Amino acid sequence: MIIHPFAYFRPDTIEEALGIYDQVMREGKQPVYYGGGSEILTRSRLNDGRFDAVIDLKHIPETRVHGQDRGKLRFGAGLRLTELADRDLWPFMTATADRIADHTTRGHITLGGNLMSTLPYKEALLPLLLADSSTAIIATKGGVENRTLKDLYDHQINLKPGEFLVSVTVDGNEAKAMAFRSYKMTRQDWIDYPLVTIAVAKRDDGSIRAAFSGWASYPFTSSRVNQILSETGKAPQDRAARATRSMPQAALDDIRGSREYREFVTEYTLTNILKELEDAQ
Repeated sequence: MIIHPFAYFRPDTIEEALGIYDQVMREGKQPVYYGGGSEILTRSRLNDGRFDAVIDLKHIPETRVHGQDRGKLRFGAGLRLTELADRDLWPFMTATADRIADHTTRGHITLGGNLMSTLPYKEALLPLLLADSSTAIIATKGGVENRTLKDLYDHQINLKPGEFLVSVTVDGNEAKAMAFRSYKMTRQDWIDYPLVTIAVAKRDDGSIRAAFSGWASYPFTSSRVNQILSETGKAPQDRAARATRSMPQAALDDIRGSREYREFVTEYTLTNILKELEDAQ
């Protein structure tokens, strides 16, 4: 339960949500945007972060879009992860997001909540990091803006105070052309936080890209790692070993697993993924 009092707002439009945020700030209070609420509840139980007002975004129609429009796949930030899986509009997104937490919890976690989480994992981001066309639609004081994910993401999706994520899009042809694999590796139970989650896409030009969650304190992809994985004339195990050694930062060493164990699991999983992608040709 949340042990401190707060105001709850349920705006029906983007403009109303932005206005409420601005008004609460002018009153000297701290507002937060609310998606599924699972993280807010968890942090409140731990007394980690205080807020005076909650602004629920799920009833704004633009945050609930889910479909294809003019060649683009559109995913509203207010969609629950179970809704993404049930519709399966982009199987790569489904395969990655459907391993987050357990089914009951995925029924509360929203796409926007996962992408904007303070937790380091943000697994639903991985397929978006591998698509050149990934775009974030952001609500700002000046209106709704489209920003490419590669310009917006630097260890996290960087928004200014008061802005919020409305939806994300990816080109349908690019998404369809990707052969993919996505695996979440945990220390024990499969619903645990990931030791490492690896999403790999093979593009129609034969190049291979990979994105990782759990290896570092934020999700990432690496041009050097992608270059090594794309050297298809070399054995999968060799490429996987070299890619693991070429990561842009050292693997985490924490209670979920040592650095050496993460390296082993990553190399082993990458090897199997590369073999699967080759066998599927």
